[in-house]
Amino acid sequence: MTINKSIFGLRLQSHPELYPSQEELRAFIGSIKKKDGHEAYGNDLTTYDELLKEMKQDFRGKMFYGVLSHSRFVNPALKSAVEQYKYLLQVLKTLDFKKPKVFIRRWAALSEELSNIALYIRDNLLKIEKLCEASIVFLVDLQIEKKFEHQLIEEIKTHFKEHLKDSLHHGPIADQYLETVKKDVGMLSKEITVILREDVYTLQNMYESIYNHAKKIAREIETLMDKFKSRKGKNFENDWGILEQVEQALVSLISEYHFDLTATEIHTETAHEDILLEKRKEMLNHLFELLQKERRSRSNRRTGEDRRRSNDPNHKGRERRSGKDRRSQKNRRISLNLSS
Repeated sequence: MTINKSIFGLRLQSHPELYPSQEELRAFIGSIKKKDGHEAYGNDLTTYDELLKEMKQDFRGKMFYGVLSHSRFVNPALKSAVEQYKYLLQVLKTLDFKKPKVFIRRWAALSEELSNIALYIRDNLLKIEKLCEASIVFLVDLQIEKKFEHQLIEEIKTHFKEHLKDSLHHGPIADQYLETVKKDVGMLSKEITVILREDVYTLQNMYESIYNHAKKIAREIETLMDKFKSRKGKNFENDWGILEQVEQALVSLISEYHFDLTATEIHTETAHEDILLEKRKEMLNHLFELLQKERRSRSNRRTGEDRRRSNDPNHKGRERRSGKDRRSQKNRRISLNLSS
């Protein structure tokens, strides 16, 4: 990931002492012109400022829909399955009790199909749970290792080093300007660390919200289907009531979710907000690339010649550690703060 410096790149500032701090500049832009006494200096910049704000807010959309897409929660197949369940349940309501043979035969076929749809959705919700859990663990590990953070900081340092080399072609560089660049690099390094931490935390919370919602509905469906299976055929009214409760759970699944996501506002004490914006955009894209790779690697982890053969009667090796051989709680992977 490299910073695009061909358009509106760093500008040579041979006299940095002439420029205000970001705090002073913001105060000036918001101050009232003495000439007319009611119009601020920044009023004529409002339209463009709103455009910049919309661009920044777009990060929330990228995070929100990026997680929804990766988790597979928003899926046409899920909507179709719920629609089919509602349709077949309505067909079940219209069965004619006056024709016992036809009624029983159709009831059996329809109730079985409704059960299949419910369990299909339940099974896929369990997959979503696992995917979200794995994504949270991956993001936690990413924060702990700090490898990605160090990479971003090195890219910023490299960018400024290249800028200084280019500046030398235009003549000597003032010591004060070098100090300003050094100060800006240090500040940007701290700010990108904070942004990365906040964005990763935001993504973790989003995955956790989907995890909790999927888990809640999956457990409801599982409980209802166990009850349906144990009582099936003994009392049609009871069976009917359970299937209606499953329908209500499915409607809750796709209509009563609360996935709140608040993206952190970018703020810098330097004059290089454009660098933070570009790095944040690249950073977010890279995070989702890594999450996609992690999903694919996890799905392929149990395939191939080297997979465990616990079901192979000729396999004599130990399947996995147990008892005292397993890691103690202190040494195990960091636990997830997921509600049960």
